[in-house]
Amino acid sequence: MTTGKSAAQQAEGSNEARKLLDEAWDRAKKAYKEAKEQADIVYKEAKKIAVDKEAKKAVDQAHKEAVKQAQKLRDAITGEAQAAFSDFWKQRDIDSQEAITKSKERSDQAKIAYKEAKEQADIVHKEARGQAVDKEAEKAADNARKETLKQAKKDYDEGTA
Repeated sequence: MTTGKSAAQQAEGSNEARKLLDEAWDRAKKAYKEAKEQADIVYKEAKKIAVDKEAKKAVDQAHKEAVKQAQKLRDAITGEAQAAFSDFWKQRDIDSQEAITKSKERSDQAKIAYKEAKEQADIVHKEARGQAVDKEAEKAADNARKETLKQAKKDYDEGTA
């Protein structure tokens, strides 16, 4: 059962998806940290120049909203990265299921072909033994059946491998 990709390619794809997710998380943290730092700088400066209680309250509210927006940005980045990572695994599951289905179909076809070959070999063997005039002819019919079954088994094994 294969998905058309080698194990090394699958591992590389998995590692690449994980690496991209980790990088996105790092970028999200960095974007949040930078946005929060900028909000904190503006907050400190605005707090210094706020003259009354109402202005200070507005500065506090603006800072709170800026931090909230930074969190939303971080969450959006990580959400998109997580969705892409999840899609990678969904596709991998789909590919695996398709490979399993194809493998089962090949196995079923090989079983049917083996069964038909065995039945045909038995019919031919029975006719040959019935027409055999001596022990040597019977032995030849037995050997022909044996070789036919051996080849059918080999074909079956190759079809299910």
